[in-house]
Amino acid sequence: MAGVGGATNGGRTSAAGGEATNIVGGHTGAGGAVAIVGGMPASAGGSSSNRTGTGGTHMNTGGASVNAQSTGGNSSVGGNEATGGATTPGTPTVNPDSGYVTVHAGTITLAGFASSYEAGSGSSITLTYNSTSFCASGTVASSSSYHSWAGAGFDVNQAQSGASGSSNPIVLTGSTISITYENSGGSSLEFQLYDGSNYWCYYLPATSNPTTATIPFSSLNTQCWNGGGTTFTSGTPVTTVQLVVGGNATNPTHFDFCFLGLTVQ
Repeated sequence: MAGVGGATNGGRTSAAGGEATNIVGGHTGAGGAVAIVGGMPASAGGSSSNRTGTGGTHMNTGGASVNAQSTGGNSSVGGNEATGGATTPGTPTVNPDSGYVTVHAGTITLAGFASSYEAGSGSSITLTYNSTSFCASGTVASSSSYHSWAGAGFDVNQAQSGASGSSNPIVLTGSTISITYENSGGSSLEFQLYDGSNYWCYYLPATSNPTTATIPFSSLNTQCWNGGGTTFTSGTPVTTVQLVVGGNATNPTHFDFCFLGLTVQ
């Protein structure tokens, strides 16, 4: 992921080269129903988290991967099918040697290198991928100031050369976005869209099976913990798609999640 300059929006600060999230407040997801398929019931009013804190929220959209990428994927990934036998929407194609991700996401194609990042003394993350997914596992250390996190994702419009300046924004037009994922570690997990200075997020339910959550654009919010920020609107250019785990003040957070697909409707 390309590094970004410092910019503040809605209580969240972007930082260059690798700062991620410091979650605050009650952490109630933005409003609007979210349809869950693959064995999960529908939920309304957004998802929630138990994390509390006092500071602003910091985000790192990470430059090159902090951790070495490995091939072979994750044994928990269910391939091209979600629970119930339905074909996973927008199944990614991943180069097992380089980690370059291509997703035909309905109306557009997203493409860029998968990368990971973490912050906080004692935090760790391992990124793996196979031909149709990428997964991340590890631990987010506790931090009394909530400056600990881990995440993985990919730039949405990046040339395979990976050279400086090879990443550009891409416009998302539609009304909903469907993310297919697995969160077998049971940690809090944010889905995020980033535009280079702001990001919109939504909390995803824990699930040990491949699951698709269809999220209205209006439920993606720059303050997804209370819905008090700016909602995502059709026609907004974005640079990055990512999944992020935030730490808490007292205990380490263990995580294990996979990105399995994405479509824009």
